[in-house]
Amino acid sequence: MSFPNKNQSIQCDVNSCRHHTNDGMCELDVIKVAPRCNCHTGTCDESECASYHAR
Repeated sequence: MSFPNKNQSIQCDVNSCRHHTNDGMCELDVIKVAPRCNCHTGTCDESECASYHAR
């Protein structure tokens, strides 16, 4: 889904990710969020950033 008229941003605190910038932003245009394996807690830790790449 695209929102051409909105200036969306994604803040990120994961310093070990190659897409993390010094000002705490994700420099990707799109990120993918995926479920974690064998995790069915119904809480926010059930998902993770699938676009993560180590520096």
